[in-house]
Amino acid sequence: MKDSGTIPIRTLFSFLTSFCLISALIVLLGFPARSFGSPISLEGNGGWVNGQGPVSPPHLQGKVVLYDFWDYTCINCIRTFPHLDEIYRKYKDKGLVIVGIHSPEFDFAARPERVERAIAQYHIIFPVVLDKDQTLWRRFKNHYWPSDYLYGPDGTLLYHSIGEGGYDELEDSIVSALHLPAPPQGNLDSGGFSPDLTPELYAGTDRGHLGNASGFHKKEYYYSGQTKINNSIILNGLWSSTPDHVFSGISKDNHPPVLTVYYQGRGVNAVMRRPKGQSEGIVLVTVDGHPLAKDEAGSDTTIDPKSGTIVRVNGSRMYAIVTGQSYGPHRLDLVFLTPETSLYTLTFNP
Repeated sequence: MKDSGTIPIRTLFSFLTSFCLISALIVLLGFPARSFGSPISLEGNGGWVNGQGPVSPPHLQGKVVLYDFWDYTCINCIRTFPHLDEIYRKYKDKGLVIVGIHSPEFDFAARPERVERAIAQYHIIFPVVLDKDQTLWRRFKNHYWPSDYLYGPDGTLLYHSIGEGGYDELEDSIVSALHLPAPPQGNLDSGGFSPDLTPELYAGTDRGHLGNASGFHKKEYYYSGQTKINNSIILNGLWSSTPDHVFSGISKDNHPPVLTVYYQGRGVNAVMRRPKGQSEGIVLVTVDGHPLAKDEAGSDTTIDPKSGTIVRVNGSRMYAIVTGQSYGPHRLDLVFLTPETSLYTLTFNP
C-alpha cells in the first residue's frame, strides 16, 4: 500500500524532468489527495464521452477503482495510455474499474467532440468523463496532468502518482488490492528519462518562458537578433500575447513571424490552434537550419519538395512535429506563414 503522502521515486524523477505540471511546491508539502468513505459521484458537467459510461456510485461499490486525470493536449498523458489500457485489459474482469477524467488545461479542450476524437485516436478503452469546469479536479484536490488515484473497495486511497512511469508499482498495488498473485516485474515500466531534457515550455503571459528581453506584450514586433537562450521561446516578427498562448501576426517585408527554441531532446510536440474562420494555418519547420529528413518528421508534418517541412494546423490539439532525432542539443524554428495561428505549449521527447 502506498501512503498518500509518499512519492514513488521514478514518478518524482519523471515529474522533475518532463511533465505538464505547474509547480513542485505541492510535492514538497505533500499530496492533497484524500480518501472517500464511499464511491463518489462522477457526473462531470461534460458528461461521459466515449460510450463506456456512465459509471455510477453503485457500480463502484466494493470495487478497486483507478481514477486517471488527463488532458488530450498533454504528451505525458498520451504516453501513459498504452500502459493503462494493458492494465485495464488484464484486471477489468477481476474487480478493477478505471475511470478516465478529462480535465481540460485549455478552454478549447473542453469541447466533447474534440475529446471524443482524441479517445478514438489514442484507442482509450476505459470509461471517460469530461470534467468540463474541473469540478472533479477540485473534488480530488488535484494539481497535475497526468495524475492517478487508486482506491480500495472501502474507499481508502491506496496509491497516488503523478506523471509517467511507476507502472509496475501501480500494478503491484492493484494486484494487492484485488488479492491476486503478484505479477512478473518489469513488464510495464518504460525507459528512463534524461535529466537534461528541456522541460515543457508555455507560451502566454501567465506561465510563458520567453527569451526576448522585452517580455510579452499584447502586440509587439520582436527582433530576436543573435539571441540564444536555452529552454525558452524566442520570438521574431509580429506576435500577440494572451494569458495562455501567443499568435502570429502578418508578415512584414516578406518576413513572416518566427518562433525559435534551443532545446535538448529527441523530438518536439506543439499544442497549436488554427486561425479563426480558416480551415488551417501553415507552419514551416526547420531543425538546426534544415528541413526535416523523412525519418525525423513527426506524424503531423508533411515533407514538400518545394516548400520544405510543413505542419497544417487544422484543429486545436497537440501536433507531433519532430521525432527520431539523435538525443542532444538542437535548434527549432517554426515559421508561421498564416496569420493568427496560435501556439500554447512545446514539449520534448526523451
